[in-house]
Amino acid sequence: MLPSALAKTQGDEPFVAIVRSREELCQWLGNPLPGLSWLQVEGILGDSDAWIEAAHSGSDIPLDLILADPSAEFSELYKLVDVSALHDVRVTIQARPGLLKAVKLAAALRFPIRLLPGQPKADVLAEIKQALDFYLHDPAVEAPVEFFHSWIARTRGAEVGSLWMILEEDPAGYLQYDIDGQTKLPLSGAVGSAESLPAEFVENHLKSLLEQGAECATCPWQQSCRGYFKWPDRAYSCQGIKDLFAAIQAAADEMARDVASCVLPSANPT
Repeated sequence: MLPSALAKTQGDEPFVAIVRSREELCQWLGNPLPGLSWLQVEGILGDSDAWIEAAHSGSDIPLDLILADPSAEFSELYKLVDVSALHDVRVTIQARPGLLKAVKLAAALRFPIRLLPGQPKADVLAEIKQALDFYLHDPAVEAPVEFFHSWIARTRGAEVGSLWMILEEDPAGYLQYDIDGQTKLPLSGAVGSAESLPAEFVENHLKSLLEQGAECATCPWQQSCRGYFKWPDRAYSCQGIKDLFAAIQAAADEMARDVASCVLPSANPT
């Protein structure tokens, strides 16, 4: 994932361009390079003219819209309705106050959702739990809400990787760069800081936590989470997160029981 100016040098190599202005958005939609996988769009959701142009662009490049302030930005999602007729649109919501409203509206508009939980405070964690309940029980939900969707699939044996990989924040699969070409910290951590992140970052992070006696050592979801919620603050308490994981596990178990109870009887021999 590269800033727009840096991405222009990628050519055929697979990459994601980060755009932060109407001009950058229209430039990439009008003349995408062969290696462009999708556009990560930040900070211009309120620009109506940008979305009018995107709805009539000459390409169908997928778009990932980042909501950094969901309480203030969620109502702007209506601007993407016409855009979604041409482009696959995903809404990425950073876990901050107001996230539940954003999740509900994005789901009503049938957009896939990626929820970046970071290290949520108690009020935000409560909204995440409400979002989980909404995802599980509201019949209007048609598109996946991540990380819930893949986490449930993982409990049923799907090979989706750790939470880092599900949320596209594992440097082994998704590197982020700043304008100077330096790798950045994962979005869920210290946004805007930069340091070199090797492909083994997640493994080294978890190993260090275990060596320091962090609560990950006895966590039943250690292999799925791999210390995600201990970044960047290693002292973050995961008690509320464990309650969330338990709720997801309970939902997955209930789904499995429902499927088992719906097995049709074999036909009678003739």
